[in-house]
Amino acid sequence: MSSLYLDRKNLAVKLDGQALALYEDGVKRGTVPLHLLDRVVMRGNVQLESRVLGALSERNIGLLVLSGRNTEATAMLAARSHNDAARRLGQYRTSMDEALRVPLARWLVLVKVRAQQRLLREALAARADLRHPLSASLQTLNGIIGQLREDAFDVSLASLRGYEGAAAAAYFAGFVHLFPGSLNFAGRKKRPPPDPVNACLSLGYTLLHYDAVRACHTVGLDSMLGFYHDLSFGRESLACDLMEPLRPLMDRWVWQMFRERRLRAEHFSDDNGRCQMNKAGRQCFYAFYESHAGSARRLLRRYGHALAKRHLTAGGSDALVAKKR
Repeated sequence: MSSLYLDRKNLAVKLDGQALALYEDGVKRGTVPLHLLDRVVMRGNVQLESRVLGALSERNIGLLVLSGRNTEATAMLAARSHNDAARRLGQYRTSMDEALRVPLARWLVLVKVRAQQRLLREALAARADLRHPLSASLQTLNGIIGQLREDAFDVSLASLRGYEGAAAAAYFAGFVHLFPGSLNFAGRKKRPPPDPVNACLSLGYTLLHYDAVRACHTVGLDSMLGFYHDLSFGRESLACDLMEPLRPLMDRWVWQMFRERRLRAEHFSDDNGRCQMNKAGRQCFYAFYESHAGSARRLLRRYGHALAKRHLTAGGSDALVAKKR
């Protein structure tokens, strides 16, 4: 199964039997059999025949629509949800009990910080010239990991978010040095992304978030109701939870794309302070993501199944955390 990326102007998609027919400026350019697809990603002004939505839903094919200007998600067709509503009942119970949420939240933050630590260690091995900033970041992360591993009785969601924020600040203080100064990457900035690295991180996190939403639906969990991220109108908080430990993996891929010069300065332009990736750059990014995303999608499904089967039942919270340690 594969993904279909539709990122062209004046493109129309129609249903042609058991395939999607692609038209550009009214001329048929080809067909893609539905049985080969797992998801469709569209960006910009793509016209979609209404019958296509039914066909995608019937075959459990996901759909992600990205805005043309900032590549944020504007619409999603996730996946057919699991039929066991008891899983969602367990999830709702958990969401109302901080004593059940905290062990999972601690595990999530610990796994994420460890992943940040691994990336910086790999970077230090490859970039001895950056020993000072990377070692300083690693020292801070080591201290935070030590605090997270202590069996403190007063740990709370608020304190865990404080640890995560401190870890993120230390991590990006080292991570920024992995990119040449010509890219003007000074730290994580979302809206709008002011430089090529942030533009790539934003697009990558959007794609990863959609895969997390699909993982939630597949195992029968409510993607809007998280255990670490609180309720927020319009936000898939559980999907945000599941993807947090995988953010450093996306960071590594972005670093690799620039390090191997798959992405270069000519793939980007400035639009009144907003950095935008051009069509050639997006094609490179999509291809790289699809060639590497299998491992991330498997992890997301594994996390989702573990939550549904081991945690979201009475008395099952410690099992998941103990297993992941």
